[in-house]
Amino acid sequence: MEQAEQTPEIKSEPYFFSPMVAGYLAMTAVLFIWSGFSLTVRAINGSSLTMADVALIRFAIPVLLLLPMLPSRLKKIKRIRLSDLFLVMLGGLPFFFFAALGAKTAPTAYMGSILAGTPPFFVAILTCCCYRQVISKKQLFTLTLIMSGVMVMILGQSEEISADILRGVAFLFCGSFVWAGFTLGIRRAGIDAISITIILSISSFFIILALMASGLMTSNFGSFSLSEALPFILVQGLGAGFIAIIGYSYAVHHLGPAKSSVIGSLSPGVTALLAVPVFNEPLSMAILIGISLTTLGVILSNRS
Repeated sequence: MEQAEQTPEIKSEPYFFSPMVAGYLAMTAVLFIWSGFSLTVRAINGSSLTMADVALIRFAIPVLLLLPMLPSRLKKIKRIRLSDLFLVMLGGLPFFFFAALGAKTAPTAYMGSILAGTPPFFVAILTCCCYRQVISKKQLFTLTLIMSGVMVMILGQSEEISADILRGVAFLFCGSFVWAGFTLGIRRAGIDAISITIILSISSFFIILALMASGLMTSNFGSFSLSEALPFILVQGLGAGFIAIIGYSYAVHHLGPAKSSVIGSLSPGVTALLAVPVFNEPLSMAILIGISLTTLGVILSNRS
């Protein structure tokens, strides 16, 4: 009798360790890191560290971690056009400064919604103005939802809108605008996330050092303890500066940009919820409605 051919047994990988599940876990971690970014930027005002100190921490840690990878990516970076390089650099120090200045007076919920929600609006405007790309009716609807959510939050609050709050909101919109420019720079440059992070970190690190050395930015280095700096080291430097970039790239690779963006759009809601116990900020009906509209707009814009 002819022996039946035996097929090799294929061991199925446990679902928990599948790349898709790992992608969801990575994106969940990124979501909380993004919310932590908003919270720690807001916390600068109540700490012994200055804005320059936190900026230096934010970019110094990625520089130390990614510097060994610079030689292998130097040729790709050198081929980037200067205009695209400038756009990529907007996502570093300019975005951080606008976010930090806005956090001084604007509520934390505003930070999450404006910084995470409105960049698609400005990306659409920039692509329309610079590349003659027509905004479709569906796009217009989703962008209107996003901006309506922000307007509901600002105009629907029970307290009088002060000049300080409006100034903070203006800085946050500037931060959103430069992040939109950074997004376009990434598309045009066409390089990997590690190379982008290297450009951001190294350029921002040396610029902030120059600003501190010239006296244009003040520093309290030496007058604060490691325990005071530790939240900024973990969230800003290691978290937002390194883990979030790697985690988001991994999530996009395994889940796709649409699913990753939809999960990321939950950041304003998570930030607002975390601000309640951390800063004792109330969740008014206007904030809840505004965050819902903004999040819905971002989700729909990523499906359009």
